Amino acid sequence: MSTSFNLVRPTHIRWLAILSTLSFTLANSAYGMEVKAFAIGDFVPSSSGGCGGSDRTTWPSMVDAWYDHMAVHGHTKDGQYTDGNMTIQRFCDPDSIGGCLDHLYLDEADAAMIATHGADSGDHWQGTMRYSYANNCALDAGGNAIDMNVGDVDLEFLHLSSCNSADDDNLNPAGNLGVREALTDPVDGGYAHLWTGFHGVMYIGSGYISDYSDFAHDAHSVGIAYSWVTNHYRPDSVDCDWYDPFGWFGTCQDICPVAVSQGQTNARAWNGIQYERYNNVYSDPTGNNYWYWMGYLGCDSVNETGFNP
Repeated sequence: MSTSFNLVRPTHIRWLAILSTLSFTLANSAYGMEVKAFAIGDFVPSSSGGCGGSDRTTWPSMVDAWYDHMAVHGHTKDGQYTDGNMTIQRFCDPDSIGGCLDHLYLDEADAAMIATHGADSGDHWQGTMRYSYANNCALDAGGNAIDMNVGDVDLEFLHLSSCNSADDDNLNPAGNLGVREALTDPVDGGYAHLWTGFHGVMYIGSGYISDYSDFAHDAHSVGIAYSWVTNHYRPDSVDCDWYDPFGWFGTCQDICPVAVSQGQTNARAWNGIQYERYNNVYSDPTGNNYWYWMGYLGCDSVNETGFNP
């Protein structure tokens, strides 16, 4: 929704780092990327051999809107995976779990989006899969989880259309690097650029489809992080007021999108969160000591307190 640019610019941007030399390197400002989309709308009950979860039939359409619009801007559609045999095998690193194939799926893309039910699993996000692989029905990413370590093959931008995929207490928890753990491959080396997700509960429905195409469109003229945060932010979730006008059921609260960048220097992380666009992609980070977040401080979502990293 282009009108989202009328929202107040998120000014509460914070880093856990010391200011260092302001320098960064541009890669290719006319960068044509390969994009992949992964979405589950038809979840399989455990009684039928699946991992369970309530169906959300419009979820794939939300992701498809982003995927299709990326092609409008000249990027290559490199894989659209909806339902089917969606397991952690497509997202996990073979250095962590035997038989994992992220080098053929998630990490083979330049930009990818995953849509599935999500939960806060202590210090990281956990996404529900459609079927089990290696006795695991959930994809655990970030924090102390070992499943996901992207960046060693190709992935720069990881987008999560999933609840609790960027909870404030999971961005940089004590004892690990939070989401940066998933954006880094500690064995082969390599660092992805940006993680986007949601603090607390996000919503699925036809009314949100245009948010995803608008996000793709706007991220070619403003920073990817800024486009994600402003296009997906909904104060008091006004679109659901029609079925809970008085807030009796506690379902009409803020939708709280969040973006996280990383870099080897303060400048690399800062420029990544502020200025990196789909058509202005920087060289890969060579470290993850510095990070920034972008979001609405105090954003009050379902199942979480106000956003406050």
